[in-house]
Amino acid sequence: MIEPKFYLGLPPEARMIRQKVFIDEQHFKEEFTGDDEGCWCLVLFHDEKPIATGRIQEVDPETYRVGRVAVLKEYRGKKIGSYLLKFLEVKIKSLGGRKAILAAQYDKRDFYLKQGYKFADDGEVFYEEYCPHINMEKILVRPNKSRYQRFPK
Repeated sequence: MIEPKFYLGLPPEARMIRQKVFIDEQHFKEEFTGDDEGCWCLVLFHDEKPIATGRIQEVDPETYRVGRVAVLKEYRGKKIGSYLLKFLEVKIKSLGGRKAILAAQYDKRDFYLKQGYKFADDGEVFYEEYCPHINMEKILVRPNKSRYQRFPK
């Protein structure tokens, strides 16, 4: 059974997963930059073992940045990443957010497209350390427009 747990800040379980995925596997050097304090961090547990993590950070009251999405190697290909994103999106909506944005590693873009994300307007590839990324976004809550809204004359 998958159990989600949210934390304000960076719990040790998330640190361990990010260490294994981003530093040990992908060889990033600047993973822990001290910007986790104001973030909501999600850890997914399977039989009490931490297996995946991700975080959200408020950009403005309606927009949250999804980041640091990581699934341990032995749990990939089992829809864990999809579950993780759904839980993060529900949390964003519970905080009043309407839109999720993220910087996807370019080779992971198809995963995010399958989850309903679209390329951001700039559509430009940029590099974080040595790795190409692309900005993506997803509207989680559409603006509430009345069918009877008056238009200016």
